[in-house]
Amino acid sequence: MKITLLDESIREFDKPLSVKEIAGQIATSLKKITIGALINNQQKVASDFIVEQDCKIELITTKDSKESLLDFFVSTTAAAITAYSLVQNFPDIKIAEEFYNQDEYEFSTTFLDKETIKRDRLPFIQNKLDELTNQRLVIQNKKITVSSDLNLNTYQLHLANKAISERGYAILTTINKENFIFSEPVCVEEKLVKKIKLLDLSGSYWLNDASNVMLQRLHGLAGVSLDQLEKKQLILEERRLSDHRSINKQLEIFHFDQLIGQGLPIWLPNGVALKEQIKTYLKEKEWEYDYVPIETPVIGTLDLYRISGHLSHYNEDMFQPFKAGNEEFILKPMSCPHHIAVYRQKQRSYRELPLRYSEHALQHRYESSGSLTGLERVRAMELTDSHIFVRPDQIESEFKSIYRLIEEVLKTFKIKIDYLSFSVRDPEDKEKYFQDDQMWNKAEAELEKVLKDLNLNYKKMVGEAAFYGPKLDIQAKTAQSHEITIATIQLDFLLPQKFDLTYVDDNGGLSRPIMIHRGLIGTYERFIATLLEQTKGNLPLWLAPIQIEIIPVGDEESEKYAKRIQKNLKTDYIRTHLDNRDERLSYKIRDAQIHKIPYQLVLGKKEISDNTITYRKYNSEEQITVSCDEFYLLINQEIKEKM
Repeated sequence: MKITLLDESIREFDKPLSVKEIAGQIATSLKKITIGALINNQQKVASDFIVEQDCKIELITTKDSKESLLDFFVSTTAAAITAYSLVQNFPDIKIAEEFYNQDEYEFSTTFLDKETIKRDRLPFIQNKLDELTNQRLVIQNKKITVSSDLNLNTYQLHLANKAISERGYAILTTINKENFIFSEPVCVEEKLVKKIKLLDLSGSYWLNDASNVMLQRLHGLAGVSLDQLEKKQLILEERRLSDHRSINKQLEIFHFDQLIGQGLPIWLPNGVALKEQIKTYLKEKEWEYDYVPIETPVIGTLDLYRISGHLSHYNEDMFQPFKAGNEEFILKPMSCPHHIAVYRQKQRSYRELPLRYSEHALQHRYESSGSLTGLERVRAMELTDSHIFVRPDQIESEFKSIYRLIEEVLKTFKIKIDYLSFSVRDPEDKEKYFQDDQMWNKAEAELEKVLKDLNLNYKKMVGEAAFYGPKLDIQAKTAQSHEITIATIQLDFLLPQKFDLTYVDDNGGLSRPIMIHRGLIGTYERFIATLLEQTKGNLPLWLAPIQIEIIPVGDEESEKYAKRIQKNLKTDYIRTHLDNRDERLSYKIRDAQIHKIPYQLVLGKKEISDNTITYRKYNSEEQITVSCDEFYLLINQEIKEKM
């Protein structure tokens, strides 16, 4: 048996060995700290797993392994210990599955009891878990190929049979003589998990299927030490404070109403102000780059999406069709077929190309309720959409122009990018991708050449292309460590063919254009979520929904003066709010700081007599007094320069 280690060295053994035994053959010290392994970069196993054939192994240790892998093993083991504790303290309970959410460092265990366990029982369960982590637990794993004689509950039996059917065996985990089937490995090392902190109880459908029974789900964090657990909690708290949903409570940008519908955002006045500033800037940039604005309907016929191929490839992400008379329509999930209709409305000439259509388009996609995440993932969205029709000889120059535009825009907003993803097809996937090897090879080669010419660092992602062509996605991370696409450029040789698009070439014949899909900042919803998180809600002056808080101090004269200042600012389209509440000055200033308003003006008798303005900036205690004209100039300059 040949075992390839992480450093590519090969060890040979004449019989099957456990992961821990393999570690011991390398070094006794390594055996002591090994808790599991990653086999062939795919399968995670505990240290008592018996390796029987040639494979590549990455040993997981308590010392030098990747933090994410170590946390995975600690958390899945904690989930198993939690399941054992539940069984010991609730005799009628049936354990279902365990889960691990890497983004949240969180494990969870699902179960069903005769009576629903209430949240007020969490302290009792926590106390029992604390006792358990201080005791000696005997944990063992073994392969089984038959499940019928194990007396497992319905859920555990399903997991066992599924594993046996998929890989020929299941892993039976025994904790102090109590048997379980878990889908993830459970470490056997004594007292590996030093601390478990329960977080919440929620509901979860068995197998994530709403037609199945609703189970209870117990969530928690785990650590190899109290210090590690506290670090996790600190990171999660920082993420919570940076989450756009938390920031929204201060800024009042958007709202959701269950009566209107899940995932359907309502833009509040502050949100509209922010969105309109972004939109005005983007439209100016599109004008600068010679884009032609168009508007198309928010619905389309079923036939439109049949021809485009979206109906067969994205059917699950679309809202259901609806009938009107003898016609069938669907809410627009994407705008490319509509923009194609604009191109087709008359015969085009090679002299017209490139033809750049842009639309800030309202679209609807049916995201599952469980995936909806504030503005990050919604069902109604406005996309900064564009489709550019080019000749083959224009692909390179146009792609570079689009990339420059996106780069300029993201730089203006100071958006931090994680990486660039060059997505290509998986040639083996015959269902997802249109079968035309020549088309795909040409499209991928041309796009990759442009990326190299631009000297861009990118990751090549096989199997991530759109069904119609390769693409470049600009990726960012959210506060919750979700990976999202901020902007995209996609080559499309297929849809012009499906809709029989042509242009009259310089020889008088008909040629086929290539279409480029461009998402400038993706959707406003997702972009604004990202903007709020990356700025922590401290928006630059030009974007702030309320740019200046005006606070009169004293009598009626101060309020009159404040209103005069407000009127003057309004003539320059400066967004202000006059706080004339009967509250203390310190309270008003603190309130303006909480709402992250860039400037606060304090206007009293001295300012009236001197015709001046006293201001302080957000997050600063320094008060500065200047003439009114000087302040107007300062503000307008800062807005103009988008500082």
